[in-house]
Amino acid sequence: MKTDDPTLELFLNYACQAKCGFCYNPPIDDQLLRLELSFEQAAAALYQASHGGTRRLNLHGGEVTLRDDLPKIVRLARKLGFIDITLVTNGVRLGDGRYARSLASAGLTSARLSIHAPNAPAHDAIVQVPGAFVRARRAMAHMEKLGVAVGINFVLIAENASLLPEFLKMFVVDAGVKDVIVYFPHERGMMALNAARLSMSYQDTHAHLLDAAAMLTAAGRRDALKIANVPPCAAPELLDVLLDWERSHEGSPAAMLHPEGHESDLSAMKDGQRRPIAACRSCTLSARCRGVESEYLRRHGDAALRPLDAVPFLPPVGARR
Repeated sequence: MKTDDPTLELFLNYACQAKCGFCYNPPIDDQLLRLELSFEQAAAALYQASHGGTRRLNLHGGEVTLRDDLPKIVRLARKLGFIDITLVTNGVRLGDGRYARSLASAGLTSARLSIHAPNAPAHDAIVQVPGAFVRARRAMAHMEKLGVAVGINFVLIAENASLLPEFLKMFVVDAGVKDVIVYFPHERGMMALNAARLSMSYQDTHAHLLDAAAMLTAAGRRDALKIANVPPCAAPELLDVLLDWERSHEGSPAAMLHPEGHESDLSAMKDGQRRPIAACRSCTLSARCRGVESEYLRRHGDAALRPLDAVPFLPPVGARR
């Protein structure tokens, strides 16, 4: 399927075992813990999207594997004609082989595991779940054995930025993972509360990103790397692997249904979260670029960001989303 095919994003719940300080979601209180889409709401969204021709589905939260009806939701999506069904998960419950088989047999096609360090002490400390790293590695093995594609999400913070090259060597070069997205965090939700401790500027992370990309390039595996939420002016050398820097264009709809029951357009939301800066006026990418997130600018400013006169590689419009 093409990367700009329509996608349904089901944000099923807020509940989660982990307590990641960088989480986009707000602190989980009793009200949020109970808040989730009902199966009937999820089913209605699946029916509507499938009848409109949508064939891609992303399931995330919170931690969606805490829902006992998740295999039922996956099974219904497959029955309705969804071809790509992706689960975004911390991998804790997926480390159980029987549970992993229940999702694979229901029709799950890919799993994106959130792993944030190359070793158990560092990862478990970040997510605050003892044993999480071991269970995530076990989840990878289960998914690969069951024929479910595996990708990894890594959130870049002060506690793990220097570990990124080692992380990518372990999972991409040594373990053969074909798809890793490194996320520069949004300063919202839990991250807004912990930004003084965890936040880094683009300049702080630049050397780590370049080192990681150079290592993968030397290993012939640069194609496995994507970097999200970093504008081109912060890392022009990495433009070929940057995600989500372009403004929305026709043909890239992504409807998201939230646990509260309301729907939003994910692409339009990303457009609204960023704004142009002074350097954008003379930048060669100004007509295409979303700009820089307002929360980032309030903390770090834009003095270090320079307009681009030229770029070493310019992907086609909408090619890297």
